[in-house]
Amino acid sequence: MDFTISVYGAHLLLPEEERSVEKIMRAAAGIGFDGIDLGYYWNEEKKVQEMKDARQLAADLDLKLTNYIVGNNFGNAIAEDRLPAEIDKVKKALDEAAEMGCRNLRVFGGGYDLEWEKYCNPIADALSACVEHAQKNNVVMAIEDHGALCKDSSEQLFYISTVNSPFLRATADIGNYRTPGGEISEQAVAAIADMAAMVHVKDYVIINNKFTAVPSGEGIIDLKQCFRILKDAGYQGTLSLEYECSIGIAKHGIAASLSNMRRLFTAC
Repeated sequence: MDFTISVYGAHLLLPEEERSVEKIMRAAAGIGFDGIDLGYYWNEEKKVQEMKDARQLAADLDLKLTNYIVGNNFGNAIAEDRLPAEIDKVKKALDEAAEMGCRNLRVFGGGYDLEWEKYCNPIADALSACVEHAQKNNVVMAIEDHGALCKDSSEQLFYISTVNSPFLRATADIGNYRTPGGEISEQAVAAIADMAAMVHVKDYVIINNKFTAVPSGEGIIDLKQCFRILKDAGYQGTLSLEYECSIGIAKHGIAASLSNMRRLFTAC
């Protein structure tokens, strides 16, 4: 099993004014991660060269590029009559994922403050509109439980079954199932494990009746059980830390998260 980190989260290893993809990659490798999921923090004016440099740097650092991420929002794009541009955004990200040698692309459903009954099928249609491009690039779209109109495992499975393509699978964000999804993470992971192409790892404690992010393995989510469920289901992807904790020093929390992830996976 490879233990990776999302560039979103790994960015906390550096002060904002110093962040670049190269520096984030070097910092992640220095912590000991096997790989990194890229997609954010490119300099758009220098993106072509940065992507080329990132591929070479990954080889130099022995840092795998297994997944790619895009921050699309199909639901609100539909409501605001700008869906074609959002579909193009995902198609461009599929091209970039293939260029970087990544086998999966994390995508969102979106649809914040919108009604499920009205927008779920149009979002499924938008995902379907990207399937041919995904197949062309041999990159699997992995829809995440991220709130809005894809907040839990049942909504992920709705889209996967409706689109009915091997090029749409799930990103199982273990922490997001609990909040904002409102599911017990272990139960949600069990429901989606057979369809998981990516896994995001995060953890929480409850302070003053609110979920607060902490280093993974130090909160209330039973990560060991989640890992066991994935292992039993034959999951072959990575376990990718998505670090959102604002308590303490990020470098220490990220290092502790990686250590805990390895320990819990070995023990499960």
